[in-house]
Amino acid sequence: MIQSPVTPEDEAIHHGHTSHSPVGAGEDAPFRWDHVRVKLKKEIVTFGDPGVTPTKMVGKYVKPKDWNNLISDPDTVVIDVRNMYEIRIGKFKKAVDPCTNSFREFPTWVDDQFQLVESNTQGSGVDDNGTGEPAADLNGSKSKQLPRVAMYCTGGIRCEKASSFLLGKGFKEVYHLEGGILKYLEEIPKAESLWEGECFVFDKRVSVEYGLAQGTHKLCYGCKQPVSNEDMESPQWEYGVSCPYCFATKSEEEKERARARQHQFKTWGVIGGPDKGRSTKRPDANNAMESIQLPKSV
Repeated sequence: MIQSPVTPEDEAIHHGHTSHSPVGAGEDAPFRWDHVRVKLKKEIVTFGDPGVTPTKMVGKYVKPKDWNNLISDPDTVVIDVRNMYEIRIGKFKKAVDPCTNSFREFPTWVDDQFQLVESNTQGSGVDDNGTGEPAADLNGSKSKQLPRVAMYCTGGIRCEKASSFLLGKGFKEVYHLEGGILKYLEEIPKAESLWEGECFVFDKRVSVEYGLAQGTHKLCYGCKQPVSNEDMESPQWEYGVSCPYCFATKSEEEKERARARQHQFKTWGVIGGPDKGRSTKRPDANNAMESIQLPKSV
């Protein structure tokens, strides 16, 4: 469920009401987003394989208190299901990095990593005789011996699909961390932890540490990747424009557009909030805004 201090009837999400607008009267709660967009998606977590059905088949959940024992077993392959930029700032010891840029790349990585061949169905590993059982032969005339797998992600959502996919490919022992990294960091003390670094999160905190305390990383608004204090010492770092991870991939035209956008933010204030468009440094501009007639209907 999405929670917001603004109800739909207030019609204040996209219409730029100032704190003095009668339409926005009483909206003194802090905004959770700079702006809101709603899109219709076929998948909440895009995986690209319609044969994967977590509601029918999913891996075994492992509580945070039991996670250390599982991943410390030398016979367990630990897989981080997140993307490269997330793994770069923190991961569990021994964890394998699939080096993916998006979750859609995970199935291909699994096939390559474990030398699996394409099954008769669309990547689900289910046979075509209608039984719904995993295909018996995944790599020639003899079944390939597949390892025990323990996987994890930020909050456990991606593992629902990833574990279902592995089971469909013939893996017999597939486990995933219940509640994900966030639950582990919340419950397991640092002295007992096998986690290294910080956990990237998809909100303004950018990263969190043990006990879900605020992390040290910031966000590059040029590429939306986390950057450390060391990264910000680089000559390729320019706030709101570029960082060491995107500097070489952006044209000068793109950087100039980003600089112009950043200049607007400095002048008018960050987008969003009850004082959207209001600047503490330019009261004259605020007065000019208040003289603009708001539309009576939308």
